[in-house]
Amino acid sequence: MRARMAHLLSSATPARRILLAVAVSLPFFLLVLFIHEQALSHPAVSPYLDTALVRAMQWPMLGASLINLGVAAWVWPRRDDAAPLACATLLVCLTIGGTYTLITILSGPYTSPPSLVLGGVLLVGLLLFDRRPVAITFAVCMAMLLAHDAGVLAGWWAYAPGLRPALFQDPAASEAWRGWRTFVFVSGFAVLLGLAMVLFARLDALHGQLDTLSHTDALTGLANRRRLMEALEAEVARQRRTGRPFCLVMIDADHFKRVNDTWGHLQGDMVLRGLGRLLLAGVRSPTDLAARLGGEEFALLLPDTRLDEAEVVCQRMREALARERFGDPLAPFTITVSMGGAVCSSTTSHQALREADQQLYLAKATGRNRICLRTILGAVA
Repeated sequence: MRARMAHLLSSATPARRILLAVAVSLPFFLLVLFIHEQALSHPAVSPYLDTALVRAMQWPMLGASLINLGVAAWVWPRRDDAAPLACATLLVCLTIGGTYTLITILSGPYTSPPSLVLGGVLLVGLLLFDRRPVAITFAVCMAMLLAHDAGVLAGWWAYAPGLRPALFQDPAASEAWRGWRTFVFVSGFAVLLGLAMVLFARLDALHGQLDTLSHTDALTGLANRRRLMEALEAEVARQRRTGRPFCLVMIDADHFKRVNDTWGHLQGDMVLRGLGRLLLAGVRSPTDLAARLGGEEFALLLPDTRLDEAEVVCQRMREALARERFGDPLAPFTITVSMGGAVCSSTTSHQALREADQQLYLAKATGRNRICLRTILGAVA
């Protein structure tokens, strides 16, 4: 549930975020309107309320509900549009935050449980919208609370203007009021807990995305150099424990500069993506690792692989690449690669990289479009 909500919040368009905010707030405003109306008409409750003020408060809530409905109707046709809706977002934030602050002030902002939910309202805003509209709404709500405080200190109005002193003097009424406060407090705490779970789910998702980006080549989707080096260090450690060899293969696209010069860099990127796709399809997943080191240089890390097995993998990839056609279907072209690799036992990562690079140089120096592999035994310090 957390993951689905986090995905919904991270992928929603600005219009859908506005619609979600309206869908959450509108039933609450209507519920408060209904509760106020029931309280004002109930003979056992109305004596404890400032009837005129509570009725006056019905109008801002009704107005906020109508404004939100109007905004929702306006953004509905734009719900799939990714364009920002700054004015509509700010209007919705102000109507929701401002109206809820008025509701909180009515029953005493600092000792009334709705103040806890007000914090939840602001958290919802941070989850749904950019910081600017939420910051403006927060400033307006704080100004309203401070103005209320100043009026109370000046003696212009009561701390809880919607409630009469008799509420706290009548034991039966006070007991009912405490029960209502406890109910709202528990409800508000549950809301905040749910919001915190969604927030942490979003943070987990963002952390996962950042981790993926830090280990992934943006063009090909393969592992990048950093991920390869981490995996190579882990494989060297595994080899020391198990004694099973691994193979590191360095790959270079032959005469790749000609591709860029002849067909353009856009076509060159398509060639690199195609090569990355073939490398990824030719390895054991998730055991092996295909990586792009940069430019037209790639690498394969093949754990638990002997020399003859590495030769089969490299040859299979060369044959698949020979069948691949790039460029214009009416004038296609092919590319070749040179491969140099080392099957390693008791080596360091530096030794494995150096030997694989030397074998790649040998493949390029002896005519390109070939495979040069050898087995090495290193002396680990």
